[in-house]
Amino acid sequence: MEYKRTLEEAPEALQRFLALFMEQLTRKTLGNAVELMTEDERAELERLLGLMIEPPRSFAPYSF
Repeated sequence: MEYKRTLEEAPEALQRFLALFMEQLTRKTLGNAVELMTEDERAELERLLGLMIEPPRSFAPYSF
């Protein structure tokens, strides 16, 4: 259940995450936002993007 909820919330979480950086920029692009991020923030960005890009695996929630 947690896995499915995380996948469903990923687009909103990504928007909230990027909003913090976009507020600081005059030219609002993803590349400019990434330049402002720390290594940990980039890792979080990659995690959120991965949730949105990879298709959900039906076996994953039940594999553990």
